[in-house]
Amino acid sequence: MTIRDVSILHYSSGFPMVIGLHHVEDYKKIKVAAPTERMIFKRNDGHVVHGSGVTHGYHHYVITTRPRCMFRQDSFCWIPSEKKVVGELEFEVAYRQWKCVPFELFLDGTTSPYPLPFSAQVPTPDAIKNVRIALGPMGHPNRLLIDGPEQSIGLFLEPDLLHFIRVDDRAWPECLDFKVEYIGISTGKDGNRDFADRLWNHEKVREIAGIIQRDAPNLQIYVFGYQCRYLVEASPLCFIENSHILEAKLGRQASAEVLEAALIGHFRPAYNEEFKTFPAGNRPTWMTGLKEIIRPSYERPGKTLLSVVLASDNRHNANGAWTFGRFYTEHTCSHHGGSTDICAITVDLSDLQ
Repeated sequence: MTIRDVSILHYSSGFPMVIGLHHVEDYKKIKVAAPTERMIFKRNDGHVVHGSGVTHGYHHYVITTRPRCMFRQDSFCWIPSEKKVVGELEFEVAYRQWKCVPFELFLDGTTSPYPLPFSAQVPTPDAIKNVRIALGPMGHPNRLLIDGPEQSIGLFLEPDLLHFIRVDDRAWPECLDFKVEYIGISTGKDGNRDFADRLWNHEKVREIAGIIQRDAPNLQIYVFGYQCRYLVEASPLCFIENSHILEAKLGRQASAEVLEAALIGHFRPAYNEEFKTFPAGNRPTWMTGLKEIIRPSYERPGKTLLSVVLASDNRHNANGAWTFGRFYTEHTCSHHGGSTDICAITVDLSDLQ
C-alpha cells in the first residue's frame, strides 16, 4: 500500500472556553448575541455579567476536576509598571494538604487569546489604579478587586482569571492537570443548541457535582467548551474544507458524535458509558456512512483514518502562549503516557465492517 491509498478525516477542537458550573446560567444568555456583540445583563442575585456572544457553535464539552486553589495573601504583589500581579497560589491537593506554586497574572492581555473582562468601571489596562485580593463571604482569598478611576470590578480566581494566569509548575507539574470526568455534546436538531443549554438541565452534571462535593470537596469542577472544525483529506495534501458533508449525510447529531466517540474511546472517562471501546465494540449507526464519506466505495481499497486533535490550552501557539493545564484520566495515565495539553488521536477505520 502506498501513501496515496490513505484518506483521512481531520477533526480539531480549537481552543476551549472554560467556565465554572455557576457560569452556566450566564452563558445561556450571553450566547444568544452575535459573536462580536458585547452584552451586559443582571442576574437574579443582582450580579452584573459582562460578556460576548462567544458560545455560538460550541457543541462539544469536557467536564473536568482539579484541586481548588487560592491566593496566598502574604506573597501577593501588584506591579503597576508591568500591569501584572505576582505571588503564589495554594492548591488543596488532598485533605489538609496544600502545594504552593508561583504565578504571574498579566492584565494587559498578552498571555491569552481572549479579551480581558474589563467593563465601564475599568475599560482598559491603562485605567487600572490598583489590584488587591478580596476575601469571599467565608474568608477565602479567591477573588481580585481591580480598582479603576472611580469604581472597581471583581474577578474570581476560578475560573474568571484562568485564561490570563501563568503558573510556574516546574517543581510540581501535576498541579495544573485536569482530570476528565465526562465528555459530551449538545447540538439540537438544527445545530442551534450550545453546550450551556445542555449543562443547565444535564443529570450527569448534577451527578458528578454531587459525588465530588461528597467525596472530594477539595476539587473544583471546570467545563471546557469547544467550537470544533473538520476537513477531509481525500488523498495526501488534497483537502476538502468547509463542505459540511458530514452534517448533510450523517446529520448534525451524528457528525458531532464522531469526535465525541473518538475522545471517549481515548480517555474513557469514569462517567461516560457510550463509546468507551470505540472503535471496537458496538458499531455506531453512522459508522458505515462515515467510512463512505472519508473513502467512497468506488475508490480502490486503502487506509481510512479518523484524526482528532484536542487542545486543553494554547501553549503551542508561540505568538500567544496560553498555559493553564493538561488533560488526563486513569486510562491515559496507564496506556498513553499520562497527561497531555495537545491530544492527537488516530483511529484506523479501515478494517471495520
